[in-house]
Amino acid sequence: MMSTQLPLPELVGVVITLLFIASATLAFSKWSRLPFTVLLVVVGIALSQLAQNGPVVVQAALHPFAHFQFSAELIMLVLLPTLVFESAFNLDSRQLKQNLFPILALAVPGVLLSTFILGGLISLLTPLEFSTALILGAILSATDPVAVIALFKQLGAPERLTVIVEGESLFNDATAIVLTRILIAIALSGVFTANEVLSGTLNFLGVFLGGILVGWLAARIFGWLLSKVESDPLIEIQLTIVLAYAAFLLAEELFHVSGVMAAVAAGITMGGWGRTKISPSVSEQLSHLWEYFAYVANALIFLLVGLQVNLIALGGGFGYSAVGAGGHVTFPCGGGIRFIANSTLDEANHRHQSRLSACVVLGRIAWCGGFGLGDEPAATAI
Repeated sequence: MMSTQLPLPELVGVVITLLFIASATLAFSKWSRLPFTVLLVVVGIALSQLAQNGPVVVQAALHPFAHFQFSAELIMLVLLPTLVFESAFNLDSRQLKQNLFPILALAVPGVLLSTFILGGLISLLTPLEFSTALILGAILSATDPVAVIALFKQLGAPERLTVIVEGESLFNDATAIVLTRILIAIALSGVFTANEVLSGTLNFLGVFLGGILVGWLAARIFGWLLSKVESDPLIEIQLTIVLAYAAFLLAEELFHVSGVMAAVAAGITMGGWGRTKISPSVSEQLSHLWEYFAYVANALIFLLVGLQVNLIALGGGFGYSAVGAGGHVTFPCGGGIRFIANSTLDEANHRHQSRLSACVVLGRIAWCGGFGLGDEPAATAI
């Protein structure tokens, strides 16, 4: 459930209000050229603080926001498949194939390197145990490319670089989510030995690759179904929506592999091979519709992230908080990511490589707030 404390009319009112606020924030973002997702988090924090600590009249008006809650299940099962599938579906499949090596090099080894560097430094700088610090390292390794892509468009960066950042972020987030789950399981077991690490590595590969297989098979089946439909927008659009969630849920609940990777694989397959099965008159409508779905999901997620941030706890415990540690070690870790980026991109894009390695860490600000990492028992918050 999104909220267990609000009556349904108030819940609907809050969601509608959040979407209106997101529209206003998007307009301001375009005018000011400030990152949309970061602005959403800031607005969410402001709403939360006004609802709790503002004047009495303001508190009364914003009362529903103070009691608005969301669960991890809402993010994972409702909003995340939409975001992941849309990003994968609208990627340039030709460019993706041509740049698959640098994308995967940044997304998989890059996330692992980032996780262990961040985890090691966080464990040195805070009282957190190494296993817990690794979980935080994996979370901080997830990136948000929205601000980066906007910056690249302003700079006139090559299309290839944009595709690499978008593709890397897509696989990066999937890798970070899978890795985080495995690290949490290891941390909860209380045992962190070489055997546990080996078992976790094999589990990671199985979950990661298994998710890709499930998503690919689901997309092939739905592509065949789409080929039997003769230019019917309602049916074709509905089948892609069912595909996104079916791939995710089948992978997670039936096969116990990565639902995120399944949605990624399904989106990439449907966005490439599957487009030939979609009626030409429907294809453009489909892209715009999925962009809107992703906008709504993105707006709700980052506004909810801001609403959940506890500034008092964040400020009071900053010296020992995981966020403080993450802030100190994120940019040193960028050196490792920069090395990978420079070694996988050719000389033609050399002048843009420093922008890529610097920008790839911009999206971590919102993720830190989203997980409530300012709370003192960081392991519990994670």
